Amino acid sequence: MKKTKDWTTRRLVLLSLFVAINMTATYIHIPVGPSMMHLGTATLFITALILSPMDSAIAAGGGMFLFDIFSNYFSYAPFTLVIKGLMAFVVAKIAQRKDYDGRDIKQNSIAYITGGIISLVGYYFTNVFFSGSFGGALAKIPGSILTTSIGILIALPIGIEVKKVFSKMEAKKI
Repeated sequence: MKKTKDWTTRRLVLLSLFVAINMTATYIHIPVGPSMMHLGTATLFITALILSPMDSAIAAGGGMFLFDIFSNYFSYAPFTLVIKGLMAFVVAKIAQRKDYDGRDIKQNSIAYITGGIISLVGYYFTNVFFSGSFGGALAKIPGSILTTSIGILIALPIGIEVKKVFSKMEAKKI
């Protein structure tokens, strides 16, 4: 998506669509010890390839924020908004920097791993805040690493293909 500050109907529809996709993908989850593994990270990565950095932050952070609001993770919602929003913003900035445009597997890998580190660190300190101990927060790290790893494995091949299709649609003004 082109970097724009205009709130066009097309932009609002795309943001709404990607908020819904990110929220829905996060609902597809399985418990992993005291944490959970979900597909929201994979859709966050793909969103960051397609939308501008700011729109990626709104769509991914907003979608996962809504998941937290509508599920049993209400207290995590503001943290999720910031952590996942920042994660998507940084991933988009890295993957879409000059001469890459989100279609380079090496650059996307770097972007996804960087995003995963942001999520890991952000949720580690969030869990320290909630549990009051560093040990309790450490127990959730394997789930976070697993979620990011699965997200990377899914988003690397699919993301580039989705980006190609989306770029063709952009060129045709669809």
